[in-house]
Amino acid sequence: MRRLIFLSSIVAVLAVAAISAVVVFRASQSVPSFYSAALAVEPQDQREACDAFVAEATALAGDLSEPGHWESLFTAEQVNAWLALELSTNYPELLPAELSDPRISLSAGEATIGCRYHAGDIQTVLSLAFDAYLQEPNVVAVRIRRARAGALPVPLGQVLDSISHAARELNLRLEWRKAQGDPVALITVPQPHDSSGAPFSLDLLEVRDGELFVAGTVGSKSYDASPIVPEPLRVPTAKLPKSDDQPRVGAAEKETRQN
Repeated sequence: MRRLIFLSSIVAVLAVAAISAVVVFRASQSVPSFYSAALAVEPQDQREACDAFVAEATALAGDLSEPGHWESLFTAEQVNAWLALELSTNYPELLPAELSDPRISLSAGEATIGCRYHAGDIQTVLSLAFDAYLQEPNVVAVRIRRARAGALPVPLGQVLDSISHAARELNLRLEWRKAQGDPVALITVPQPHDSSGAPFSLDLLEVRDGELFVAGTVGSKSYDASPIVPEPLRVPTAKLPKSDDQPRVGAAEKETRQN
């Protein structure tokens, strides 16, 4: 009788484990609705939006070369069209081999980026939700809200490591802070390093419903244009500096940068 009970218990445990594995696998194969919708758009329907993105980016580059006020508006449709038609073809080196087909979603106060992930036998859709705003002029704050593989949470430590690595590769100055428990990456926009480049200021960054708006000035404001030397970055997974939540630029609930 004891053997029968023991065997029955083993069978029950294995059955629960198998069911759990199926549930986890299905959760990992879940695809965010915004990502499915973005992938469903036919390439021929994206050309106009892609051309609009290129035209806006070209106009922005021109504005940044002349003194005065500048501003630019990009839509999620335009960005996704460029990602679909231009990124993999003309800039394949920008993404690791494991990632493909990135797409974004923009809503007031939150942005989400998703992409396919394929490594060995693992295939899923990774997504990262974040808020982007100005901590102060020329300092962009990226507040990480959540990361998912399908519907499963991804440890944020891996995400922070990846962001830190990307910042080092791009020679960007990055500092880590916390806001109500969320990690916040403070990224300083670099100034021109040559004498011919006029200093510029990024004064406004807004994530809106379906849009990203940025604005600033070139050369017309008093600004320290000395080159920024990237600081060594600590691995953010060890321990994020603690800070009290304080007002931030351009939002009701704001944080100020800590020295």
